[in-house]
Amino acid sequence: LHCLSTSRTIHDERKCNMQTRKNSRIILASIAFSISLTNIFYSTTIISGLKDTKERIFGVLLIDNGKNHNYFYADATNSSRLLLQIAQTPRPIPDDVINITMEQQRCRRHGLQYGNRTTRRRIFWGSLLADDSWHAIGSVALETYGIFDLAVFVESNLTQSLYHRDIRFFPGSEAWDVVTKSGIFGPTTKVIVDYYYKKDPNLRGLEREHAQRALIIDRWKQEGMTKDDIGYISDADETFTRDFLRAMQVCLVPEFEFHNHCELPLVRAHSATFEGSFKCLTSKWKRTPSLVIGECIDKIGDDTKHPKPERSWNTIGWMKDGWTRKGNFSFILNTTIPPTIINNNKEINRYNTTKNVLSTQYYPLLNAADFRRFYGHTYRKSGFHFHNFFSSIAALRFKYNTYGHPVGNAQNEMLPVENIHVDVKAMISCVMDRPFSNPKFRVLKDGMDFSNRKKPAVYQYKEYVDARHREIYNEILIDESKRIKTRQLDLKV
Repeated sequence: LHCLSTSRTIHDERKCNMQTRKNSRIILASIAFSISLTNIFYSTTIISGLKDTKERIFGVLLIDNGKNHNYFYADATNSSRLLLQIAQTPRPIPDDVINITMEQQRCRRHGLQYGNRTTRRRIFWGSLLADDSWHAIGSVALETYGIFDLAVFVESNLTQSLYHRDIRFFPGSEAWDVVTKSGIFGPTTKVIVDYYYKKDPNLRGLEREHAQRALIIDRWKQEGMTKDDIGYISDADETFTRDFLRAMQVCLVPEFEFHNHCELPLVRAHSATFEGSFKCLTSKWKRTPSLVIGECIDKIGDDTKHPKPERSWNTIGWMKDGWTRKGNFSFILNTTIPPTIINNNKEINRYNTTKNVLSTQYYPLLNAADFRRFYGHTYRKSGFHFHNFFSSIAALRFKYNTYGHPVGNAQNEMLPVENIHVDVKAMISCVMDRPFSNPKFRVLKDGMDFSNRKKPAVYQYKEYVDARHREIYNEILIDESKRIKTRQLDLKV
């Protein structure tokens, strides 16, 4: 272009064109040679002009410890891109090999005994998936890297409130590649995304949620789950701690070993809740997610021995009270006498293998809805809940407007975001360092410094944790500035 712009005669222009064609052939040959080399050594490479690898785009090839690896970013933005890069980086599984001394210590930390297992129980995980942020998905992946044999996600084209949404994780999409092909959950973990399409207007709220979760157990069965495997159902922003999951795989767990024909087979988490930022730990503890041994899961256990219970929500919901401990199993035992294993929520002897155990009575198998409601033993400080970790305030508003327990005007930008829900107010107060008062819970200043509990694996990456905190701080400022500008315009009018 410079040559042509300075040409004075037709002869000069011809010389420029010849030189341009020659240069073009050299450049194209160089590119072709580079591509041929790339195809020899790598699979998919997209050249990025960005200098910082933390900001590179989908499909860029990075080098880790001398090994080539494809990184996928899909629609991740800002700090979530850094998290996905961290989560996808190939690395050894640190606790993969059973060390008897370490396992004994691990079991004791959770009030359990080590039963001399030399192999780990397999864990089959399942979760619904929709507009969950990469912050939550990536943080759970870091915590559970290399632990699951199978991970199953179920995505729907409708929210629980029947709002249409586009399928995000469709086969071949960048988002699908992140969860199924990148190795984010471990080098040998098989990841499957299933889809739920049903337009029944009467199927909404929790009933729709139960119907979607039912697909998880169907897939577990199809993929070969046995009665000795562990079933694990959570939301995409919940996780047991890594240490606890490893304990469940090797320790002598009463709910797995001495459940009395599925009378009390459920393990429940005691999860610390973070609101929007890893520096915003709250005093709230959530009693999800849950684990159940395969022997006591519907379609996995022996349904010829266990009674079929009455269920809510057109047979896809949880058991009715008379079939559960809450109702003293009155429909099964034809009595109002409470079960003998637990009395007034206090354990008598969960390791007693002769008394109060292995009666002739069999109890119902648990379906996916029961994972969320059935009575179980809660293990203290055993999980994390990464709540409201959305990439933007707009995404947070959409979630509260369209999903379970919708807030009708949540997407109205004139509504202060902290007025949407008390959990959001806690997040805003923490991030912006403002006062917060609530009779039910409090915000603990700088969760990074909070001791006496296991910290999430993501805490190892301070650069990301700090970047996420700054990001949500800026998002809040932007959201608040919109209302300030509107008020200024109103005053001018």
